[in-house]
Amino acid sequence: MLLALHLIKNPKTYYSLILAAVILFSFFCIYKIQFLKFDYDFEAFFPNEDNELEVYNNYRNTFEHDNEFALVAVENNAGIFKKPFLLRVDSLTKALSELNYIQKVTSPTNLKTISLGGLLPTQLRTLHFEDESLYKDDSLLIYQSPHLIGSFFPVNAKSLTIYIKTEEALKKRQSDSLAKSIEAVINKFKFDEVHYVGRVFAQNVYLENLKREFGIFLALSFVVVVLFLWFSFKSFYGIIVPVSIVLISIIWTLGLMSLFGKPIDLMTVMLPTMIFIAGMSDVVHFFSKYFEELARGTQKDKIYKLILKEVGFPTFLTLVTTVVGFLSLLFSSIRPIREFGIYTSIGVVIAFILSYTLLPALLYFFTPKKLVTVHNQNNRTYNLMRTGLFWIFRNQKTILVITSIVLIFSVIGIFKIRVNNILLEDLSEKVKIKQDFNFFDKNYSGVRPLEIKVTLKDTSKNIWDYKVIKELDKVDEFIKKEYSAGFLISPSSLIKTIYSLSNEHKTKSFPEQEDFEPISKELIANKNNRDIKHIITPNGAIARISAKIRDMGSIKVSEHNQQLISFINNHVDTTLLRFEITGAAHLVDRNNEYMVNNMTQGFIFSLIVIAILTFFLHRSWRMVLVFIIPNVIPLLIIGGIMGFAGIELKAATSLVFSIAFGIATDDTIHFISRLKIELGYGKSLMYAFKRTYFETGKPIILTTFILLGGFMSLMISDFQSTFYFGFLICITVVVAVLADIFLLPVLLFMIYGKKKKR
Repeated sequence: MLLALHLIKNPKTYYSLILAAVILFSFFCIYKIQFLKFDYDFEAFFPNEDNELEVYNNYRNTFEHDNEFALVAVENNAGIFKKPFLLRVDSLTKALSELNYIQKVTSPTNLKTISLGGLLPTQLRTLHFEDESLYKDDSLLIYQSPHLIGSFFPVNAKSLTIYIKTEEALKKRQSDSLAKSIEAVINKFKFDEVHYVGRVFAQNVYLENLKREFGIFLALSFVVVVLFLWFSFKSFYGIIVPVSIVLISIIWTLGLMSLFGKPIDLMTVMLPTMIFIAGMSDVVHFFSKYFEELARGTQKDKIYKLILKEVGFPTFLTLVTTVVGFLSLLFSSIRPIREFGIYTSIGVVIAFILSYTLLPALLYFFTPKKLVTVHNQNNRTYNLMRTGLFWIFRNQKTILVITSIVLIFSVIGIFKIRVNNILLEDLSEKVKIKQDFNFFDKNYSGVRPLEIKVTLKDTSKNIWDYKVIKELDKVDEFIKKEYSAGFLISPSSLIKTIYSLSNEHKTKSFPEQEDFEPISKELIANKNNRDIKHIITPNGAIARISAKIRDMGSIKVSEHNQQLISFINNHVDTTLLRFEITGAAHLVDRNNEYMVNNMTQGFIFSLIVIAILTFFLHRSWRMVLVFIIPNVIPLLIIGGIMGFAGIELKAATSLVFSIAFGIATDDTIHFISRLKIELGYGKSLMYAFKRTYFETGKPIILTTFILLGGFMSLMISDFQSTFYFGFLICITVVVAVLADIFLLPVLLFMIYGKKKKR
């Protein structure tokens, strides 16, 4: 206690200790940052609600991981039935089979009928690539086989697909190694065009983009902030000190992330930008007030107390509202989003603490005189602000009418918003894997997995029973027709393939019971075969229907799913079987639906917390409305813009509302707090408004430009979700400052004007 009192009475010693502590901890964090990793765990974004994730985990543990595969399509402009081309395809198939982390490679050159000892009963080959005289017969049989078209062969006969089954649960290092090995092998063969997709490729692309954009966002935010600080303070000191505060805040936050083992992912890649922007707001308000008081001639030792009184408390309130906005992300069931909310909140708090400890220390030891002249009130900015304020009071009704019209159109737009998800839409069309993904969607059945778990409800039967298989065949046929599916595997498709090939392609129909019995007996005898266990459990109680479909978006997929469920309920014996749609793609779709609900809960949480805080500060529900209205309006407007512009609601865009609300409230808090201070000094209402406009106007405008510059940097991202996040928050910031400049004074004047009359 005595030591603390001694330090307070000796500011030089106190500030020296602060500088020493900041320097030491900064070096520690810089050391830890070198161990910070980049990670893109696709499965971390799976929702954990309604037991969906548990069903999926049990499903893939029973059979196999549905996204552990890669597809390679090789084009030949002269046509695929050319011997030199097919020989190269066969050589590529064999070369790929020899790579580490690959379980099996299937291509048109090694496709065979299923032997009863394994997966196929006979040794008839699908494509006799060595014998050109058989090409015509092979092509006729191939293009009469629906299960091959859209899977290994496209309709236009210009390319072939090779299916690669990778080992399951590969770690990042193994995935990267495999992706490079596959690309190296492919490059040895001179095909006209090559397209490849799969988790091992997509994961690497995402991570490389994350690393690149992490640096770009930080650099652009830095440049933009420096420019605005220069125009505001016209001094290198006015740049170096604020930037140092936010950079140290970022370093500390990243150091803590590394200390706790949190990697940079698709969400936290935006974290430096968020801290840079939010932290700079505190510094600018402190800095502006400090030099305004110096310009007035206020003694240096009295300025800090004045700042704490007039700026410190409002800034603390903005910290609370911003943190509440980020912590509302804890309502999400998705771990990366929760962690983004936690670590961004930590970074914002660090920036606030440094603004009121390190910044005073720097100002104590060195304050250049040049900055003082920048804050002279007799300039063009103040004249414009004075003119603007008088215009607002003369046109209050006009402002209210315009606001009402804009809100009506916004509400109409909100009803047009759709919740949708496309798997790789996050990536730019310039990225090769996105182009390849579109190639498979256009020329084949697609890449998106469709997985259905089939459980036997009647325990007296077995899935290999003829009646059960016939019911499964109905579902298979519906899936092929409804989804235009390819690479379809299921117990019934296995039976049909064996029967069709054993009869030399003379029939495509499902076998009669007498033909079915010998096939099913052989398959049951080989029930522990790895390929068969990937389709049906050895006890015959659970089966799998798996296919690849086009990535048509979650809305259309959901429509097809509803049609499938309706078909099953009306045409399949549901007393025998239960069908559950699952899989990685299905979980991502469900993730968006849950995110919208989670973010709605988070936004309501933010709204309630901030409303309660406002009520306790002002003891007036009318002030709560005055505070809430200007900050809800920007959210309604961006909702309307999303609806009219066709920007779909998904995980990233749903985050905007809670975060934007926390950020938008900052200027409102500073304005209202300053107005109360001026009224508390006994000033008249009009004079108090004028002083508030002058005192808060310039910092609000400056922080608005800093916010815009920082969030605009996100709009250069190759990730669509990051682009829309930056775009929508920029709109929020602009609308919020307009609401605070034009609408907020009108609402406050209505309340305080009535109080004055009473």
